[in-house]
Amino acid sequence: MLKKIYLSLLIVFCAMAMSFAQSDIQTEETPVKITDKSWADRGFDFFISGGMLFGDKFNANYYNGSNLNENNLDYIFKSSIYWYKDLKNIVAEYYPHISNTDEIYVNDPDAMDWNLHYKLSMMVSLGARYKLGKGWAVALSYSFSRLTTSTQVLISSNAVIGNTKPQPVLALVGKEDRSMIDLSASYLFSQVNPIAKPFVELGIQFNYAKVKSFEAALLDENRKMVDNGTFPLLNLSDKPSYDPYAQTYDYTFGGPGFGFSGAAGLKIVCGKYVSIDPTFYCYFGRLGIYQGKNASGQGENKFTFNYGAQIRIVMSDFFFSNK
Repeated sequence: MLKKIYLSLLIVFCAMAMSFAQSDIQTEETPVKITDKSWADRGFDFFISGGMLFGDKFNANYYNGSNLNENNLDYIFKSSIYWYKDLKNIVAEYYPHISNTDEIYVNDPDAMDWNLHYKLSMMVSLGARYKLGKGWAVALSYSFSRLTTSTQVLISSNAVIGNTKPQPVLALVGKEDRSMIDLSASYLFSQVNPIAKPFVELGIQFNYAKVKSFEAALLDENRKMVDNGTFPLLNLSDKPSYDPYAQTYDYTFGGPGFGFSGAAGLKIVCGKYVSIDPTFYCYFGRLGIYQGKNASGQGENKFTFNYGAQIRIVMSDFFFSNK
């Protein structure tokens, strides 16, 4: 539904921008010919853009809580005297049919949700393009997006088995920051139309993905988060489970990656130096986040397809552009 709403708004915005540009150009005394250059063919363009990113679901499985991932629920449940004890006390408080002396546990890794998806996320970009002439240009851009995914995990207990009482639920929420640098070549079909000019871009991408946060939160019987029931799952120590006395390290989960990017859009000329460019953006790349384990016990990673849509506000430079 969110995708349909966003795409509908994008289409409406494009139509309004084209209408504005058309009325602005038609007020000139001399009519614009189809071969006129209404946008400078050389010099620099600078742009800033905002839009949405749809992340591929493969890397989202990093946040499903399975012990096949490097950060998982064992960080709580194997901590027999610390967070595990705290969680048992909180469960007993909000689920009276479970005692704090009962054993609680989560299901085996195969029962975890391995079909997580990222939520629709915002993406912002800024960049510069140098126009070489005859429609060709090279561009360098930086983009940032924070992606979020979530799932729920049932907590089992020997006090729950065999009755109809509700089972406790942990909500797992992961947040991930992605920075992307794209170096690309582009071509503008400048003679197609003096107002709306299609363009395409192809390039290489260098990216950096960082796990911003990963938390487990206990939900009550009404599926609301309880007080003091949130536990960070990023293990920054050398222990397999939480230990307040363990040495911690300034460790970053994630790392660099690379891939290939592309874009296609429509440059809507709104004046001599300003245009609005609705743009479809995509990249096929690998991130520095490894989820699960393969047959050799190593985390898995692969190239994934990610895509989004943006509105670019473009300004051509005043000094080096010439028509």
